Amino acid sequence: MPETDTAYSPQVTAAAAAAPPIQVLPGNRGPGLILRGAAVHAREDPAAEAAAWVKEVVGRWQGAGGAPELALVFGLGLGWHLRRLKELFPKLRVAVFEPDKGFLETFEKYNVLGRGDALRIFTDPGEFDRFTSSEVVYSDAVFPLLMVTPGYHLAFPREAARFMDKVGEAVGRLKVIVKTKKATMSAFMDNLVENAWLATRLPDLMLLKGRFMTRPAFAVGAGPSLTQNGALLRGLGDKGLVIAAAAALKPLLRLGVCPDVVVVIESSDTSRFLRLTPEEKAKVRPGTVLAAALGSHPEHFRAEGFDKALFHLSGGEAQLLSQGYFLPQGGNAGTACFAFAYVWGLSPVVLVGQDQAYLGPQLHAEGTVDSLFEADRFDSIRIPGIGGTAVESNTGLAASVNWLAEAAALILSKGKGPRLINSSAHGAAVKGFEEIPLEAVVANLPAQPKTWTVSEAMRSLPRPSARELRGDLKQMSSLLSQTRQLVNRNVQRALVEMMNISKVSAFMGELLAPALAGGNRQGILKNIAWADGVILKMLASLEKGGEA
Repeated sequence: MPETDTAYSPQVTAAAAAAPPIQVLPGNRGPGLILRGAAVHAREDPAAEAAAWVKEVVGRWQGAGGAPELALVFGLGLGWHLRRLKELFPKLRVAVFEPDKGFLETFEKYNVLGRGDALRIFTDPGEFDRFTSSEVVYSDAVFPLLMVTPGYHLAFPREAARFMDKVGEAVGRLKVIVKTKKATMSAFMDNLVENAWLATRLPDLMLLKGRFMTRPAFAVGAGPSLTQNGALLRGLGDKGLVIAAAAALKPLLRLGVCPDVVVVIESSDTSRFLRLTPEEKAKVRPGTVLAAALGSHPEHFRAEGFDKALFHLSGGEAQLLSQGYFLPQGGNAGTACFAFAYVWGLSPVVLVGQDQAYLGPQLHAEGTVDSLFEADRFDSIRIPGIGGTAVESNTGLAASVNWLAEAAALILSKGKGPRLINSSAHGAAVKGFEEIPLEAVVANLPAQPKTWTVSEAMRSLPRPSARELRGDLKQMSSLLSQTRQLVNRNVQRALVEMMNISKVSAFMGELLAPALAGGNRQGILKNIAWADGVILKMLASLEKGGEA
């Protein structure tokens, strides 16, 4: 969360409080500014004042080396602080939340910015929140530079507090995401390497975009309340598509419900969710699809009794191995089920068993493999629950709730999209979702014409050419070899070249991200060697697939 700069914090006197709300003060070195009695820019030397404050703020930046890419600023003022930012970081993207919409006219008249200094200016808190989530939470580990001008903090204390809370929340979630990525990146890449050959054999379900419009979808998680109302999904037939997290498969089969699609994203081995007893196998309908992330554990693809398909979790992976479409998700398979429903064009999208919370001692539905081994509650928190209650959750699940709420806000902001319903019998409230009991939703489902199943629809999807993939990977390996030589001659030129490579190939950008984040020559060479090893192993995987 940003700190205010006490070195320049002005004092609001009684006389100043009675002054006009906006005062532009002429000065020998440029105009100063007072808002609501609080000095935003001192007229004695506003440029020097802003430079000193910006220096301190930049010193507190949490980014990992290099220059910041994004600044989130509370208050336009006359732009002295914004001009200094652009002087220091010419390529910096700057987004400003201005709490007083009426001030925009003054800013346009007196601002000191150059014509080429483009800004994103927001006056609507909701729009700024959506922008922040999009650019911070779902960015490629871009930690923003956070700035709250001291004068604005005094003039608009309530709005400033909200800004700091919202931006601080987004940055906190980004830290969790970055920490998770660091913990799973190695396993994810190891899995991707071993599974690479499957990209030429299995269909990519993201290519079914918009294929199932008008049909309802039930995005099913493995929350403990699934036991209470999951049986209502029995016998839906063509009235709705059931997309379930792998952890919910056994509880659903126990309730007599066979999902149409089973989704798994975990990089660790969770194939225990998919290993079925003879009795369970008998309840699985022919054509039930197992959708596994290509970077998930190889054991998931060895599960028997399903029509298998894949999807991609990163833009780089999707660009290299498919047509560039990757599945956004909020950290667990339940949110991935929701994402599939939205991407495929289904409506309404109904959450079931998406508790994202404890129910008594349980975190999973009865019959789930993990239901008898619940996690310790070391990070337990209270969050708003269905029906205006409060429920016990944890930080990871709360992050998934926030992701769903932000996805809903984005969908609703477009003015079109699916109706969003939360029919979980218990658990977290999700902003943007109507709360309707599942019984009422199912009872009012209209009859649907017979249509293709997911299994039938995916059969005609294109697969990438193994030959072309091998050619792309060999070219990447050659580029890395040239870059390695350049690093030994000139590190800075090599970093520029790696940036250029990353702009052309998102996958190379993901591999080279540690080097681009900064480091010495030996660290960069180590990263390049690792990246080259990943590519060579993927080539070997494709060769293995050719022999299979």
